[in-house]
Amino acid sequence: MRGIKRSFASALGDCMTSEADSRPTQPVRPAFIAGYSLAQVGAYISFLPLFQVLLPLKAAAIDPAHKTVLLSQVGLWGAIIAALTNLAAGAISDRTTLRFGRRRPWLMAGALGTLVAYWLVYRAQDAISLVAAVIVFQLGFNFMFAALLAVMADRVPDAQKGLVSALFSLGYPLGTLVGTSVIGGLIVGEGARFLAIGLVLAITLIPFALALKDSPAEPRSDPPGLLARLSSLSIAPLANRDFALAWSGRFLVILAFVVAQGYTLYLLQDRPVLGRPGHPPEQALALLTAVSAVANIILSLLGGLFSDRLGRRKVFVAAGALAIAAGIAAFALAPSWPTAMLAYVLYGCGAGCYYAVDMALVTQVLPSVRDAGKDLGLINLSNALPQVLAPLLAVWLVQTLGADLRALFLVAAASAAVGGLIVLPIRGVR
Repeated sequence: MRGIKRSFASALGDCMTSEADSRPTQPVRPAFIAGYSLAQVGAYISFLPLFQVLLPLKAAAIDPAHKTVLLSQVGLWGAIIAALTNLAAGAISDRTTLRFGRRRPWLMAGALGTLVAYWLVYRAQDAISLVAAVIVFQLGFNFMFAALLAVMADRVPDAQKGLVSALFSLGYPLGTLVGTSVIGGLIVGEGARFLAIGLVLAITLIPFALALKDSPAEPRSDPPGLLARLSSLSIAPLANRDFALAWSGRFLVILAFVVAQGYTLYLLQDRPVLGRPGHPPEQALALLTAVSAVANIILSLLGGLFSDRLGRRKVFVAAGALAIAAGIAAFALAPSWPTAMLAYVLYGCGAGCYYAVDMALVTQVLPSVRDAGKDLGLINLSNALPQVLAPLLAVWLVQTLGADLRALFLVAAASAAVGGLIVLPIRGVR
């Protein structure tokens, strides 16, 4: 057993040493940064409005009396597929030897699958068809997003990761802003809303994919046999201490995000005191998201720039997560609309600071550059697994224990706080 452990540690150490030499060092140009950032924004707009507005409204239309349970079931099954897809998608793109490139084919195929899924969600008339449509969406989106994330590890040097990560993070506030203010507020009609997010995805991502300088992967001599090949796609990177800490912190913070994204509309409906007087909950959510997005964008740009300049990542990630925790807790307990607004601004500030730097930190602790897609697929599990846990947590608290949604938001706040603190012991990144 000791020999096996020494062999495993030696192999992991050799991998880290050899791959560290191949990390990108050539600075990327402004045109690449602009195109990549726009593609990221388009990717976020492709799913945030869906989960924040369109799916909650669809679930309420299909089963008004049990909308929370139905939405949780849809989210659970979709997240299971997302988790499984994340394990495979990045590794597959790492090994794609097509002349078209190794990332580009999956960017294009994933975008097409996402567009098909929009039509299926739009046509869904019952719980089964809605679950099936979300499964198709998760398959398409996660193949696309895994390839898109890997581009950062492929092309961006460490010295520019803070800036690119900050621009990358703009996808979240802009996605939520478009989802609630434009898709949920200005555009009327379910069909028009799906058409709008489909057009945004096509316009932002497809041109970037076509222009991307993407070479095919070098052929590998993978070991024969199914079990041996599966072992090459294992979760061995989690044996790396820094990688495991970054993964765990991200998982806990993303859990808080999933709760805020999926259940804020229902909390506004259940607690009218939180809403904007004289306006429906959808419009209150749109305004909350708008002010949060402004704070998010400002803190994101500042956080990314200062993180690069100071050469520090952990303090920005931890501070952002703690601000997220405080904002979510304050929003859940707010006694009035003005207090809820201030809480959401704080939440937006924390989200901006966190998202601006977290991806830079993550890509700097990857054990392998050659297998960046696979390792980032594991990182994507920290996005997917909270989508499994959040619905289960919501059903357990609301249905089993009889608590209201405020309890769910307080648990999410605690999760974000722990997630921010857990990255501080990372050694490989300041």
